[in-house]
Formats: sequence, C-alpha cells, structure tokens
Amino acid sequence: MRPFTLRFAELIGRQDFDGAIEYLRVRLKGDASDLASLEMIAQCHHWARRPGEAIAACRDALTYDTTSFDMHALIAQLLAEEGEHDAVANHARKGLECYPEPLPGVPRFLSSIGNALSRLFWNRTLDADMALKRVEAERADWFSWANRYLSWYDANFDKTTKPSQH
Repeated sequence: MRPFTLRFAELIGRQDFDGAIEYLRVRLKGDASDLASLEMIAQCHHWARRPGEAIAACRDALTYDTTSFDMHALIAQLLAEEGEHDAVANHARKGLECYPEPLPGVPRFLSSIGNALSRLFWNRTLDADMALKRVEAERADWFSWANRYLSWYDANFDKTTKPSQH
C-alpha cells in the first residue's frame, strides 16, 4: 500500500508533521518494512526540527535498506550538527557509495498535462522539470558537502596516518 495519498499531502501541506507521522505509523502496522513510509517519518521529524527523533527514524529505515541514499544523506547532516564525526564519516561514505543516478526528464506531454491539471484544481502551475532540477541541485549540494566533510575528517581524524596524542 502506498503511503502518499491526498490526505497525507494535505497533512504535509499544513505542516501537521505529527499528524503525518501518525498517518504513516498506522500504515506501517500493515507492513513494518515499508521503506517509503519509514523515510518520510524521518523527513517529518527533520522538518519538525526534532533531530534526535529524525536520527532514530533514519536508523529504523536503514535497518530495512542499508543502501538508502536519502537516509544516509539526512542522518549524516543531522549527526554533523551533533558533532558525531565518526558516524558522520561512516554515513557520508555510504551515501556517496549509493549516490543515485540523475533523474530522467519529464516528457513534454506529461508536463503539459500536469500543468493543465494543477491550474484547473489548484489554480497554479506545476513545473515538474523545475522540481526535478531542484532535487538534482539538492543532491549535488549534498555530494559537495559530503566530499568536503570527508576531506576535513580524513585530515583531522584519520587514526592510521596521524600520530597518537598521549
């Protein structure tokens, strides 16, 4: 069962993150390994500015899929804010290992249909290509951040090349 319904979209749109999390948890009772729901719970906690709960939710999702780029990327950034350098480096490396391929473009006729429907129902345009470009830009920003972080980490914390400080 897919977690993303109009009811769920309404909860997110109103920024009712607790309601969205509850909605997803009810859905998880049918399938505790529903990765999309687990990932979205982590995102909702992040959006609600609850980093500890977001980290725990990322870890839950990663127990079902150790190659979830989105969860490695999110947990790495959250742990960086907590100063957990070893864990950040671990998740940044794993995130880079499972960095996704670029998203394909949206066919022009589908984009036109989406724009027409969004104007009809929501009185605004929906630019699917811009949404994809935004996702790609966010991924590229994370890729750059992860590489800079790992360079810094390896230079400062790599125990194999640094003399011990006793």
